[in-house]
Amino acid sequence: MARDWMKTLRRASFRGVSFHVESDTDDGGKRLGLHEYAGGTSTLAEEMGVKTERISVTAYLTTDTADSRAAALRIACLAGGPGLLILPMDAPRLVHVEDFSRLRERDRLGYVAFGITAIPAGGTGIAALGLGDLAGAFTSGLGAAASAFARMF
Repeated sequence: MARDWMKTLRRASFRGVSFHVESDTDDGGKRLGLHEYAGGTSTLAEEMGVKTERISVTAYLTTDTADSRAAALRIACLAGGPGLLILPMDAPRLVHVEDFSRLRERDRLGYVAFGITAIPAGGTGIAALGLGDLAGAFTSGLGAAASAFARMF
């Protein structure tokens, strides 16, 4: 039996502000020290730990409320401390927004796009969650909220 992907996807949100997802990436890797020696013919690669993981999301808001929801998402991105990011296929997690950009187009009224780059918060617990995070988790469904909080402990 084929999997019904639409039933398994979560509703995307950040700090309780919901949005649709066009695409998302999760980039990571290792930091390497490359040692190139004079007259040498090979490079020695020294592993120096992991790179900072970055989550990039192309989010969009639609309908007659796109402008006010875009303003709310902008405020959520600028708020201090980590916030709860929920993406359709990934486990909810606390992140710091590093960068964001908003895009509006003249011929696409009622549509606002956001590019968001976030860094996972390291070692922060439930105390870092704000009211918007909690409200968003509960409006996404009690099961999703319980799952999000269970992963933090």
